[in-house]
Amino acid sequence: MVTKSRFPCIVVGAGMAGCAAALRLRQKGVDVLLVERADEGGAKNLSGGILWGDDWAELIPDWKEEMPVERPVSNKKVGFLGAESAFVVDYHDESMKEDTVGYAVLRAKTDAYLLKKCQEAGVTVVTGVHVEDLYKENGVVRGVVAGGEVTTADVVIVADGANSRLTLSGDLRHGQKKLDEHHYALGVKEVLKLDKAVMEDRFHIGEDGGMAGEYVLGRDDGVMAGGFIYTNEDTLSLGVVVNLATLPQEKGNTLSTHDIMEQFRLHPYVQKLTHGAELVEYGAHLVPEGGYQAFSELSADGALVVGDAAGFCFSNGIVIQGMNYAVRSGVCAADAVVHAVGKNDFSAVTLSHYEKLLHKTGVMGDFERFKNVSKALWNPRMFSKYPDFLSNMFRGILTADGPKKKMRAHLTDAMKASGVSKRELMTDALTAGANL
Repeated sequence: MVTKSRFPCIVVGAGMAGCAAALRLRQKGVDVLLVERADEGGAKNLSGGILWGDDWAELIPDWKEEMPVERPVSNKKVGFLGAESAFVVDYHDESMKEDTVGYAVLRAKTDAYLLKKCQEAGVTVVTGVHVEDLYKENGVVRGVVAGGEVTTADVVIVADGANSRLTLSGDLRHGQKKLDEHHYALGVKEVLKLDKAVMEDRFHIGEDGGMAGEYVLGRDDGVMAGGFIYTNEDTLSLGVVVNLATLPQEKGNTLSTHDIMEQFRLHPYVQKLTHGAELVEYGAHLVPEGGYQAFSELSADGALVVGDAAGFCFSNGIVIQGMNYAVRSGVCAADAVVHAVGKNDFSAVTLSHYEKLLHKTGVMGDFERFKNVSKALWNPRMFSKYPDFLSNMFRGILTADGPKKKMRAHLTDAMKASGVSKRELMTDALTAGANL
């Protein structure tokens, strides 16, 4: 694969986690090989996506000026879409244009930039190479196998994404031999070209603002899915995220994620926002949705796991965050490698320093606090009943015919019309209150 037979560290995958780890290692003076299966940076990476937070500042102080980001998020929408209705909480804050909390990004652009930054820092970068397996000696990871050839290293940082074949083949999944579909969703995304002035007017964001919207999709077929719309500079990112375990498996059922995407795009609420937009890009990728309950093994003899490969994707119903945790975990992994190099000890015990750093930087704390969030977010009633419940309730409040009713009566009517029992409503409210 390369002429050099040994590196102190090999990083597999040049997404945000892998690039952060490689860049940090070079800044700390450690020689590193970064292997990417795509022929160029960003060609295989896909995200919705919003880059939240300022984690890149530790590695690239001027990243906001340098990195090809799209629009800052100044408008956040969270909603429920029924068959014809939309109940949406719409938050605008002009101050977020200056004190930015998140940027829309297109990964083909950002990841190409990051790979170039790694090369400029002295990282040995190899693209167009598929790493097939981790190379082991006596059960200890000692490098990688690609094209039948072995390249050795003291430590391998696994950053090969949500569909991580290396964590499975390398026995880093707590004994699992395949990914658990209950902990994963399939994200399907379109990039739609839209006149910039039309977008800024339609979404009320102005020249220097942007919108991030996520929606629960009401369905009566048992499929649990959400949708998203993000504004880029002159395009929209439109997509759905579908829980894999709820996709029909029975023979003869032809429902696909493409169908769910079409239904979302043709919803009256979405149609009005995307009218006149032209499809320019289409893609799909796995999303780790299991959180704390579905983490891979984070450290082993000679190996560390970061980003989506580890399961670091966070959602609390208001925000979906993965890229910021990818960056932070990449930095922590690199610092753990520097710690191991100093000790000349690459055992699991020494590399477990990585997990201490994840706690110190708040990564593990975030996931531990919300470790049971899936009980609320992936509650079937959230998708099958509550979109109609909210629609029925507010339609009743707004209807002028007949005598006026108190709010409690409207609540009761909506529960009956939507098939939501008092017990279910109270149970779900308590679950949400405890876990969100």
